[in-house]
Amino acid sequence: MLFGRGISWGRDFFPDVPRFYYKIIASIIMAIPILTIFLPTIRREIARRYKYETIPVWHLFFAFLFLGIADIAEHRRLGYQWLVLDPHRKDLIEELMEIPCLLSLALTTFYMQKNEQKRLNKTC
Repeated sequence: MLFGRGISWGRDFFPDVPRFYYKIIASIIMAIPILTIFLPTIRREIARRYKYETIPVWHLFFAFLFLGIADIAEHRRLGYQWLVLDPHRKDLIEELMEIPCLLSLALTTFYMQKNEQKRLNKTC
């Protein structure tokens, strides 16, 4: 997500560069984590965590909720007229909705790492 945000800012700072180049960069950046799912070690770890660890559902719910709200503001989707009352503040609303999304993702990561540390301390 952070790389995607960087590409978005790149489009803002370099508007003369054709969008095609940004789409290529975004495709490569999104393909890397998707392709890693096919590695056997990653798949085993995902399966283990899904089976034996609790997943912070509320953190993930809020991350997707605020990401959806930011997407509404950015792409003028359904509900845009109620979310963005002043079109000049569209970018501000979008960025403000991404902050809780990133915070929720950080909390999810922190929670999972804390549980992993507890598991490793028990096995040692």
